[in-house]
Amino acid sequence: MRLTLHPGAKLNLGLRITGARGDGFHDIISVFQEISLCDRLEINVRNGSGNISLKCGDGLPEGPGNIVWKAARKFLDISGEPIDVRMKLSKRIPVEAGLGGGSSDAASVLKGLTEMTGRRDLDLEDAAAQLGSDVPFFLEGGTALVRGRGELLHPFPAIPFHAVLIHPPVKVPTPEAYRLWDTGVPVQQERSGGATGLPSYLTNSDMIRHDSASSAVWHEGKPFPLDLRNDFLPLLEKRIPEIAEVSRFLSGSLSGDWGLSGSGPTFFALFRTDEAACSFSRKLRWNCSICRTADTAGASSNG
Repeated sequence: MRLTLHPGAKLNLGLRITGARGDGFHDIISVFQEISLCDRLEINVRNGSGNISLKCGDGLPEGPGNIVWKAARKFLDISGEPIDVRMKLSKRIPVEAGLGGGSSDAASVLKGLTEMTGRRDLDLEDAAAQLGSDVPFFLEGGTALVRGRGELLHPFPAIPFHAVLIHPPVKVPTPEAYRLWDTGVPVQQERSGGATGLPSYLTNSDMIRHDSASSAVWHEGKPFPLDLRNDFLPLLEKRIPEIAEVSRFLSGSLSGDWGLSGSGPTFFALFRTDEAACSFSRKLRWNCSICRTADTAGASSNG
């Protein structure tokens, strides 16, 4: 049996880090929006003894070091299904770009194998959370207010928009970005004027207004009535010149509908129409792509 999936990327429409957790992760508040930029994942299963193979190229690991392989292993472990799984992943979502591509691929593996085996009795939410903080969101996709380490989700209707994604020629591993935040907290405290504790903007959940965001309407010409500020951006601007350069350009070109997604380095600029997005993209000298809010969470086909 063969199944083809198209795991979609996501944008972080605003990102607050509210503190480090005792389990080594961090609590965040963000709005996740699934977008049309997607990978292609082929899954083949047959009766067997639990063997897994993965082909993906682009220098990516094809064994236990890849979250896609780990997702298949997790499914087989919790299901006990006597099958072999063969997968081929074609990447279009940039790696280490703050777009959640690996997490989306992993969620698609869990969903795809569930569909192929008919095992609707499994706790995919728990399996997803064990694989990574962003993976639970991609089980459903769409739009959601996200809290905790990423596992506390409040879905709400999408507000359709078009976006230009700007891809600076650098990579930012998520663990390294959080390490910078951990070490940068004293600097942020000093800048905010606080003698002790976290700066107030990091703990003010109203900075992302759930009640307004979930109304699913445009607000003063903007796709979302919320602050698109990302707590990683000021830290990365200081250390990565390419990120600082894109940030300066966007702040001088747009009124505010732009931001950094996840731990970067991908930036987004939001527009009402595809025409406006295309027009803006022609002004850029960086590699960029145009996308929109996702119509569905990962279309699939059987073969």
